[in-house]
Amino acid sequence: MARHNEVTLFGQVIQAPRLLYNDSNPNNQSRKLVRTIGSLAVLRGIRDFGAVDKRIRLDIPIVLSQNEKIMKMMKQWEQGDIVQIRGTLATVNVMKTLTCPGCQQVESIQGMLCFINPIFMQTEDKKLTPEEGNKEMRRCSEISNRITVIGKACTEPELFITDKGQKITNYQLKIQRKYRIKEDDDTNRYDFPFVKSYGFVADHDKRAICENGLVFIDGAIQTREYVRHHICPECGIEYDYRETATEIIPYSTEYLTGCKTMEEIEEEKRLETLAAGEQARKNLFGDDF
Repeated sequence: MARHNEVTLFGQVIQAPRLLYNDSNPNNQSRKLVRTIGSLAVLRGIRDFGAVDKRIRLDIPIVLSQNEKIMKMMKQWEQGDIVQIRGTLATVNVMKTLTCPGCQQVESIQGMLCFINPIFMQTEDKKLTPEEGNKEMRRCSEISNRITVIGKACTEPELFITDKGQKITNYQLKIQRKYRIKEDDDTNRYDFPFVKSYGFVADHDKRAICENGLVFIDGAIQTREYVRHHICPECGIEYDYRETATEIIPYSTEYLTGCKTMEEIEEEKRLETLAAGEQARKNLFGDDF
């Protein structure tokens, strides 16, 4: 597995995985398992990466495989199992179905599924309670939720400041697949996860990263739910639906080719401070003082 896209998870199985076959008839003895989809609760530990909220958090990334050996192992998963995974972060375009609550119009919209593609998998324990599982994840917190990636920013970073003054920067990465998913379409050579950084990391990311700039990220995977607004093209009713996001949260970012250096960033900050001081002086004493 190439070091430019490496994920380590140590977590607890939420529920038995979904098993998808090439035939929906369960009585067909020759039908073949083609995909397994599961989810793990993993621990995102406390790190000084700029976030205001320092609580330990649980995230629930999707684990998806089309590999025969891995699918056979996932098929044995039971709720409460403790599992260790090494793999890569992958993305694929999917079509999602929405139903208008007003006119019942069914509409398909394009979305993106972000998941962990396992390369190595091992069951560490069976059928633990949530409390027991949490204890195990805390014991192995350094490997419970880790990701390192190298990729190009395919969008300009956007900086937001919350009502509490928290800085958050969002951008999307383009990661070349060095480790080929042989069951996937050969045309899928890149993955496009989103990155969300906080605090001083967010400030540096906004200043340093340019579109097509190459970055190295050491971080964790965040999953969250949020509400999206949609207008029905048939009747014009506006309604909300829930969406799930899977993002990379950097603990640290190294700026490689096509990015500004830390020296350039510090000089930028120095000039901004001088300009702010000059503007404050003018506001107090006027231009002629």
